[in-house]
Amino acid sequence: MRQFPDAGAGDGPRFHVTSLAAGLVCSLALVACQAAPGAIGPDPTVPEPVATTTSTSLTTTTTIPVPDTRVDLPLVQPVYEVAANEVARDAKQAAVEVVHRLTNYDEDADHARRLLVLGDRETVLGDSVEALTRPGSWSRGEVIYPQLGGLTDDRASVMVVTRQTIGKGGVVERSVVRTIDVRLVRGDGGWQFDHLASTGGAFQSLEELALAHAVANDPRIEMPDSARLDIMAGLGSPGLLEVMSQLADITPYGVTVLATGHPHNVFETDRQSHHTVGRAVDIHRIGDNLVIDDHEEGSGTMLAMIWMLAHPDVVQVGGPWDFDGKGSSRSFTNTVHLDHVHLAVRN
Repeated sequence: MRQFPDAGAGDGPRFHVTSLAAGLVCSLALVACQAAPGAIGPDPTVPEPVATTTSTSLTTTTTIPVPDTRVDLPLVQPVYEVAANEVARDAKQAAVEVVHRLTNYDEDADHARRLLVLGDRETVLGDSVEALTRPGSWSRGEVIYPQLGGLTDDRASVMVVTRQTIGKGGVVERSVVRTIDVRLVRGDGGWQFDHLASTGGAFQSLEELALAHAVANDPRIEMPDSARLDIMAGLGSPGLLEVMSQLADITPYGVTVLATGHPHNVFETDRQSHHTVGRAVDIHRIGDNLVIDDHEEGSGTMLAMIWMLAHPDVVQVGGPWDFDGKGSSRSFTNTVHLDHVHLAVRN
């Protein structure tokens, strides 16, 4: 963790103001202690003379501290530690470390050199990395949750929900929550960064969030700003928004992604995802519990999934349980869906 000095640490430089009474010039010739040849200022090993008063002269020494104008920047937070019980923990941790590097830098950062740590091919990061990089500004990234977007034996998609705060000096310019789709490949040494599929879009109109649909501003639904912008841009179907609002009447929950930031196709297939057409949402928290921690019978996550399957507009529910039999496309479970609930609607 990088530490920044405290603004008030130490005394600033000191100025000495000396007022001399008439006749002092004459007395200077009698001063026995003189600076050594070539010395700059007083010898630090010799105590400063105490102010004295005589019948012919008066010497007064006053110390004026100079204000310290340095400003503390926010500290870079430790790398998010993926819990031991998480599915595909090593892949998630690798993706988290990539996001940590991408979203933490200082104002004088050499971005071209910094990003070469991740890959030397232009296609590795793509144009989407511009949304994360602000030359001349500092950035601090805080991972909220890494969710699997897809997983095979040798490839993975991890959608990392991240809060990124950007500023200059001691002033915060903006703070946004985005979903970053990190693609990984399995090498001899474990999971390695392959490319950046999405950074959740560019956030140039955050002020317009005040005009968003009621779902985007519902305090019971925690979601990335990229998901709110999807709703504002009409990328979430009316049917999906209606079901999301009704689910919030039952329980608060945390959204990972709607459309922006999710793989375009079902991972490693040529089938278009429900997310791409705005008819699906991924939920990583039900009530106060992460889905990955809520696998007990009768848990809030189980009850929420049962409610979803009973809804006439819901066509697909994926999560820790398969309620209507293996092979059915309406209810399903697999390794990828142990850490979230996938909800898709008819239209």
